[in-house]
Amino acid sequence: MTKLTRRNLLLTGAAAAGLASCGSSSEPGSSPLKAGAQPPTEGKGLFGEIFGYGVRQEANSLTADSDDVAMYREAVGWMKARSEENVLDPMGWAQHWAHHSLFCATNTFTYQVHYGWYFLPWHRAYLVNLEQKIRRVLNEPAFALPFWDWTRNNKIPDWFFGDDNPLNNTTRLQQQGARVPHDFIHPDGSLQAKRFDHFGGRKRTPGELQVEGTMEQSIHNCVHNWIGGEMASFDGAGNDTIFQSHHGQIDRIWDIWLRQGEGRANPATESWLEHPFWFYGWEGAPEPVKVKDLLDTKALGYDFADYDISPTLTEKTMPVFDGDSIDFGVIDPNDELLAQINAVSNGAEGRVSLVYERMSLPMHPFHHRLFFIDEATGDATYVSTQTILPIPDLNRGLEREVSSQVQVPPHAVDAILNSGRIRVVGVPVPLEGRSIPLEPVPFKGVSLTVEA
Repeated sequence: MTKLTRRNLLLTGAAAAGLASCGSSSEPGSSPLKAGAQPPTEGKGLFGEIFGYGVRQEANSLTADSDDVAMYREAVGWMKARSEENVLDPMGWAQHWAHHSLFCATNTFTYQVHYGWYFLPWHRAYLVNLEQKIRRVLNEPAFALPFWDWTRNNKIPDWFFGDDNPLNNTTRLQQQGARVPHDFIHPDGSLQAKRFDHFGGRKRTPGELQVEGTMEQSIHNCVHNWIGGEMASFDGAGNDTIFQSHHGQIDRIWDIWLRQGEGRANPATESWLEHPFWFYGWEGAPEPVKVKDLLDTKALGYDFADYDISPTLTEKTMPVFDGDSIDFGVIDPNDELLAQINAVSNGAEGRVSLVYERMSLPMHPFHHRLFFIDEATGDATYVSTQTILPIPDLNRGLEREVSSQVQVPPHAVDAILNSGRIRVVGVPVPLEGRSIPLEPVPFKGVSLTVEA
């Protein structure tokens, strides 16, 4: 690996000159895409020529002086400088940020990648797109974006902070040294899922209920919302550099989920595999990539340093019910459903899910801990911690109804069998710098399902 002095030379000299042409397809103040033009679905392909190969390291194992951190800091600073000259420069940081907003802060159904099965592949492509640009900016083929494994070290890495640090984001509400609560990042509910539509989300169809994957609505959403500031918003998240390390962990958990085997697999349907996305490529032009080309990380030029992960909930860290909650509804399973739940409890194949449907939320994420309350005894059993993101209350575009599916852990399955009739409640969680929203949360009801 070349020395930092060479990278500095690249940034200030040859690389800056060589990359000047990257934004040349558009004059200052104009968009690289002509007005009314449609993004490509066929063509060169964004990842047709992967540059280099790198191993992504855990962020808390690195320091500000580690090679990948120093390279990340320098490249982001370079990209931000390009955006200061021309905010529409496709190689600038502002356009990298804006591209996330285009696909995640939209009510255009065909673009929105959240609330369904495109969530994981689109975000993988988003990271690879940036990783490839940084490698070429620095001429460093071994550069790799660090991932933050918050299950093993729940502290925000120190090197994301500091004055005059391009990786800092002053909108964060959590300060240096802050640690994510253990129940926000407990991975078991996601990893226990056997089917992709449980783990990664279901096919999205206009006019039909959208069903998020367990990983998106729990550990993914909870970390975004906990950090606060731009990271807690669809339109701002792409501007916080910690986004890449958080989503690097989400991307890694996708691979960890698959490596567990036991029938876990990605969708095999053409509508998923052939679905195209587009990003600004190395030469500044919009280029397509399909989901089927995003399934092998090694072919995309990277791997992870390890695939270890830790459970974060213990008897000591398990949330305790304090009595202050929002009532989601009562579940009184019939004999047939109880028999199915009992079979799963005794080792039969299947998944017990709590499903709750809601309409549009106030424009504030709803962070809450789910509990089952025994209607007869009042005993409370912790189920999961979830963050529901707002859905704009619009008459067109993004569908207003989204269903949350929550893996019911074994101890909560036992609570159902022992009590029968249960009340489902959510305990709102106050977060740093924010109060619990006062607006009512309009839920349509709760139910239990058992699926093979």
